[in-house]
Amino acid sequence: MSNFERSGDAISLDLTIDEAHILINLVEQLLELFGEGDFFHHYDASDPFAALMSMHHEVVTPDDPVLLRLLPSAYADPEAASDFRHFTEGAIRASKQRSLREVRAHLAILVDQEKSGRVSDLESDIWLLALNDLRLALSVRLEINKESFELFESLADEDPQKSIYAVYYWLGWLQENLLAML
Repeated sequence: MSNFERSGDAISLDLTIDEAHILINLVEQLLELFGEGDFFHHYDASDPFAALMSMHHEVVTPDDPVLLRLLPSAYADPEAASDFRHFTEGAIRASKQRSLREVRAHLAILVDQEKSGRVSDLESDIWLLALNDLRLALSVRLEINKESFELFESLADEDPQKSIYAVYYWLGWLQENLLAML
């Protein structure tokens, strides 16, 4: 099973090729949801501050529940929430995309070797951010609550939902394991 390990100041992750593929698939799905391209490339040309701050001229509250969870409104007041989103979402989204891309790049090296192995010298903060976002995204889709683990354990092994829940709990284990290394 996958495991984070510390050697001096370096942290590495042992993965099977199947685990690496699962993580890459999840990362790519979340990047697609975020809009993997340069989402904020259309700056308001009349506002140099907006361009400097990577602010898109039209930012709206996401409709997708996963995006809403990962990019929540900061205020109950719709106008204040919109203003806050306008000034912060570009940078937050870009940061999340960067973390996911870096994790994908680390995993791609392992997959290119076509064997199980070790992802070495990873940056723990980037991996923690990416694992957290992946886990939150799955928790929204699975509607995780305090009874979810009991539901997971009661599902038949051949139920397709069981493997999705297993991935969710595996991501939590990875996250916990990495936190223990810090």
